[in-house]
Amino acid sequence: MKFDKNLSINRYIWAGNIIEMLSKNRSEASSLTDIGGRDGALKDYCDPLSVNYRGFDLEPMGEACRKWNIEQPFPYTDPKADIVTLLEVVEHLTNPWLGMKNLAEHLNPGGYLLLTTPNPSWSNSRINLLMKGVLSCFSQKDLDLNHHVFTPWPHILEKMLFDNGLKPIEAVTLDGRTQMFAKPLSPARFPLQFGFRSLKKMIEGMDPSSCGMSYAVLAQKIR
Repeated sequence: MKFDKNLSINRYIWAGNIIEMLSKNRSEASSLTDIGGRDGALKDYCDPLSVNYRGFDLEPMGEACRKWNIEQPFPYTDPKADIVTLLEVVEHLTNPWLGMKNLAEHLNPGGYLLLTTPNPSWSNSRINLLMKGVLSCFSQKDLDLNHHVFTPWPHILEKMLFDNGLKPIEAVTLDGRTQMFAKPLSPARFPLQFGFRSLKKMIEGMDPSSCGMSYAVLAQKIR
């Protein structure tokens, strides 16, 4: 899976832009299923659009979200969705292939999946792997606190999508390139911080896939 570009935006803005694009030329409102919509954060981006929003989460909060463990079949009688969003969720799944199968079955033919996840190729991760032996976002702490149990290498994610009848049509990295002075440098740690950021920028210059803490994929259901 090749990344088309790097965007200096977060996952919600990316998803909101894609949802707006997909919904713009439809004669009727799109039905959207938001997985991991625990607090309804994406709903705010959908409200101005012609979209029927439905939020689901393993541990929902508030009335805008219902319970669904996507490693189980869809438990409600709602119609299938035109769009499914899966923002920073796949890395939490114990059985991601089964979860993706259930999501694909919930999508209408020709429907779209919008997915974001931590980027294992991120420049910070590469340095962290070299120095500490683990990727950023996939340490023991991330496992214990956030249940990050699946490392979503892009080529593996691409196979998982194809295995479940989904074809990636766009892939981008998010959150922007490293900025040398985006955060103040500590006088006491200036040489270390400057060297670390310089190394990150060098890695990003050699491999664009290392730009950005997360990456995003737009995929379409083809079967």
